[in-house]
Amino acid sequence: MLKTALCALLATAAMASCTKEGAGLVDPKTNVTENPERLDPNKPSAHDLTGTGTVEQRLARLEKRVSKITSILEQALPPAEPDPAKTYSVAIDPTDPIEGPADAKVTIVEGFEFLCPFCWKANPTIEQIKAAYPTDVRIVSKYFLIHGAPAIPPGMAACAANKQGKYPEMKKLLWSRIFNEQGQIQKDQVGADNMEKLAAELKLDPAKFKADMQSEDCQNWLKHSQAILQPVGTTGTPAFYVNGRHVGGAMPFEDFKQLVDEEMQKADKAIAGGVPKADYYQQVVVGKGEKKVGGYFED
Repeated sequence: MLKTALCALLATAAMASCTKEGAGLVDPKTNVTENPERLDPNKPSAHDLTGTGTVEQRLARLEKRVSKITSILEQALPPAEPDPAKTYSVAIDPTDPIEGPADAKVTIVEGFEFLCPFCWKANPTIEQIKAAYPTDVRIVSKYFLIHGAPAIPPGMAACAANKQGKYPEMKKLLWSRIFNEQGQIQKDQVGADNMEKLAAELKLDPAKFKADMQSEDCQNWLKHSQAILQPVGTTGTPAFYVNGRHVGGAMPFEDFKQLVDEEMQKADKAIAGGVPKADYYQQVVVGKGEKKVGGYFED
């Protein structure tokens, strides 16, 4: 849309530019046209912005120039933001930990990382949502790396705990150990050795836990999380998709609840219309949602 508007604007300027120099105007005293050849579109003045050629040729050159400009701008501008009014297709991967009923009417996909202080601040709100909608909301966790290698061990630990049915417990333990009450990171709590201590506290099978932390499945959780979230506009954490609608950053409980209620009403209407409750997310959100965030210059 922006590219089309820019092209139209430049085209208008190009076509109007011949009058800005006074060429081709009628002299009011003599009633004689100056530079009469300017009336011929095949003989433009050297001052014409688009150079020589027919109108079609000049517009073609103009379009080429606009394409170059937009290409430069797309590289210089930050990634386009998701539209909060749109529904995005956010697939659930087999490696994703899931909390809540499989047939929930509302699926909240959370892109987060254990070294992200804003994720730590947002977690209590997510817990409130879970408590408020025990049968209608599920939380799907995707691990989106922001802080690089130091953030990998707690992510792998959460994945390994999930394989023993202890993901919620490990997540709660990690949040309580990695951050103090003031929201400061306790760096001595994020190493791989410390993850094994946390596993022991949860009475997990130590050999299985250690193997799962290094497993391809848990490595894929991190890789697939990035691959799924990036096209739909995730550039930082926390990032939430409430039945595909994007929320960037922490949000007060009441605002989050309002969004959940809106999506609940949509789900109820679709289910009443014949969509199976257990298939709603896959059919309506994943199946019909936007596959990626549109660029700045897309029509």
